[in-house]
Amino acid sequence: MSILTIENKCNHTVWPVIFSWNVDSQVSPTGFALRRGEARALQAPSSWYGLISARTLCSTDSTGTFSCATGDCESGTIECPGNYGWAPVTYVYFRMNSYTISVEYGYNLPLMVVPSQRSRTCISAGCVVELKKTCPKDLMKMSRENLVACSSTCMEFDTPEACCTRDFKSKQNCKPTVYTQNFERACPLAHIYAYDDNNSTVTCLNSTDYVITFCPSNKTN
Repeated sequence: MSILTIENKCNHTVWPVIFSWNVDSQVSPTGFALRRGEARALQAPSSWYGLISARTLCSTDSTGTFSCATGDCESGTIECPGNYGWAPVTYVYFRMNSYTISVEYGYNLPLMVVPSQRSRTCISAGCVVELKKTCPKDLMKMSRENLVACSSTCMEFDTPEACCTRDFKSKQNCKPTVYTQNFERACPLAHIYAYDDNNSTVTCLNSTDYVITFCPSNKTN
């Protein structure tokens, strides 16, 4: 059993999403609110694997439907049973003996993971960028005239070339884009696209606890 502590250092509320790939090994709740400065500890079985992300700018409409501007899991409620956050969103993929920060499907929040038992291979990793400087203009996602997320090239254009599929499904043919180049420079320990050269998987002991922090630099973008 490991403890996953999710903390919010953003200057606004976020709504974390915990998605479990294995139906026999779940972490609950699957979604909740974290106000500024709050943290919540969750127990994860050693067999658990899944992903953690967070939603922003969430609200409930007059019909009682809950939705978010970024990272929405489209459940209509604060929890996300069987769903994960939709792109663009910053993810961390977890197995209890490893984790990977990913911006392959976009970026909506700064994210840092700190393991409790650090070693040569078990290190802290994250992705913290200034969106206005890092995100190409054609990939910027706005809400009420504010920049709230950055779409990936694949998510935005959905072509074989952008997504490294079909004739482009190889390291030789899958070429970096402005998006991938910008994020590789800013986040060298994150997974950026299908064939990047980043050694982005961090390996730890199975009993390691983790602290997952949104906005570790106390900046939202």
